[in-house]
Amino acid sequence: MGRSNREGPGEIDGPEVKTAATGEDADPVAAVEAHWRSFRAGLRLVHTVAAQRIGGDSQAEAEALRAVAASPAFAVFGPAGGARRTDPSQRARRGDDPDLARGRWLVDRVTRGVEQARDALPSVVRGGLAGSPEQAVVLWWLHVVLGVRLEDLAGAQRNDIEPPLAGRDLDQKIEGRMWLSAKPTGRARPGLAALFHEVQAALRNRFPTRSAAVAPEIADEAEELARGHFGYEWHRARHMGPPAGTDLLTLLSMLAPEPLRVSFLSAAWGPLPPPLRELAASTAMLAGVLRELLDRGLLLPPPCDDGVARVVMPAAMHALPAERLDAAERRRWANIALRFLSVALREDTHDHDSWPEWRDAEPHVLRLVDQAEEYGEGLPEAANLMDRLSVYHRVRDADPEAALAAGARAVRLYETAGVPVKRLHATYLINYALAVQRAQGADAALAPMREGVELASHTPHDEYAGALNLYASLLATAGQPERADEEFRHALAVARECHAAGGTQEDAAELASVLNDYAAHLMRHGGSGSEAATRALVLLAEAEQLTGPDAYGIEQILLNRADALRRLHRLEEARDILLPLVDLCEQWDEPTYLLFAALADAADTLRDLGDPRHTDYLRRAHEVDDELAAER
Repeated sequence: MGRSNREGPGEIDGPEVKTAATGEDADPVAAVEAHWRSFRAGLRLVHTVAAQRIGGDSQAEAEALRAVAASPAFAVFGPAGGARRTDPSQRARRGDDPDLARGRWLVDRVTRGVEQARDALPSVVRGGLAGSPEQAVVLWWLHVVLGVRLEDLAGAQRNDIEPPLAGRDLDQKIEGRMWLSAKPTGRARPGLAALFHEVQAALRNRFPTRSAAVAPEIADEAEELARGHFGYEWHRARHMGPPAGTDLLTLLSMLAPEPLRVSFLSAAWGPLPPPLRELAASTAMLAGVLRELLDRGLLLPPPCDDGVARVVMPAAMHALPAERLDAAERRRWANIALRFLSVALREDTHDHDSWPEWRDAEPHVLRLVDQAEEYGEGLPEAANLMDRLSVYHRVRDADPEAALAAGARAVRLYETAGVPVKRLHATYLINYALAVQRAQGADAALAPMREGVELASHTPHDEYAGALNLYASLLATAGQPERADEEFRHALAVARECHAAGGTQEDAAELASVLNDYAAHLMRHGGSGSEAATRALVLLAEAEQLTGPDAYGIEQILLNRADALRRLHRLEEARDILLPLVDLCEQWDEPTYLLFAALADAADTLRDLGDPRHTDYLRRAHEVDDELAAER
């Protein structure tokens, strides 16, 4: 916040104190002293508004409100003022003067903060309202908020404060004890800190600090203020707030300084320690604590354009809860956060429905995996998160290098952990091989794929069938269609055996996947005649029957079936599959290659049928292609 170079009664001489309150025993008000001059000037302006309002001078009140709006004391708070001026008479009739609106907003919240400071003091300051600092806050509230004149305070305070003040120069004693001219001595610090931070909390109430709008010349002061504010609020939360509130801040401090979905807390309360576990498990309790932390400026609601509730700590405060932990507690909380995120995130990153959550969570995943690697703890959970992240990037096909890096890290972490479960080791190797294929080509992926398939041969047969299926597809891409055909038939035999023996939904899904991929292989490498397309249709019909209309992977099956029908010149049937498929894919959160392929095939089919709609589908295909290219 800006500083004033003007001196007045009670100004502080000498250098200003700049102490960050970060330790448990650190003075939470030290940072306030450096900013008291500017803040006190802001309080004086609020007092002027109150005085003009009581006096009924609307013109003078409006000018005072504009002065509040322009005060450096409130630079980082509230709605913006000073918007482009329209005709003054029209603006006055509409009442939309941005400076007046900002001034009223600030005055309302400053007076609310003063009232909160008065009410909070008995719990925050030891000894209650027994000392002059606390008396001064109550007197300031009477004077500014209630509009009690200075000469009437002596009578008003007798019913509010014990013991009552007395003496020949009563008005001067009261004025001297008010924070309008108070010197922040050691004796006055508790009340000064309460007033300062309660007003800060009120200013943040439902309109958080606009950290992105802080001017460079006050950035250091804004960060310093944030540290002082956090120190006070942490002290206050430990003595007044629910104990889970500080645990929640500690959890967020272990994550990346990015927004976190509130739904993660409700979905993954199990790994959290009490009392945070009970808080996250109760929607009502969680909403109340989040509201309190938001109102007091310890959390911010980031901009939301998708209807998803998120919270984030102010950037300058993010590291402070973790700084209060010793080394052992920091390790403990790193493990808690890792387990929490592992439960909160959906496993199947093949499914586009999970992509928005993983997009939000990626910075948190990387932060926690870094910590797990640093401490050498939680490596299996870290490996699983990196494997899921690799699949997310690969299937979206937006960042092949990110998929490759995450896949390699998953394998390395799991091998460092001693390969607790060989089945998972095989999965991570195979997913890594697929990432290598996407980034470096099929030939480079054959070696890690063979290693993964060899490990999978010792796992349950449904997983082995899936591994063989992927290996067959890779061989075909690498220019070995004959060997690929052998492996596809091997995978199909194993998958049929599993389905016949188990008959579970997972067995059916794996068999359908093999049938679909083998059908696609036949259409690519089985010759140009109708025989390959006819064989593919038989396989795809069986796959569709196994999965049902809403199952995962049905879109790819439908796309391949339409391709086979087009090859057999059954264009009307292909059209009746492709148009609903486009509508289905358009419902996803973001553009995909499957949507592009469906649009392109639909455009070609409609063109061949002489349907004028083909131009619309072709235009949309180009739009999706551009969007996909922009992501790469």
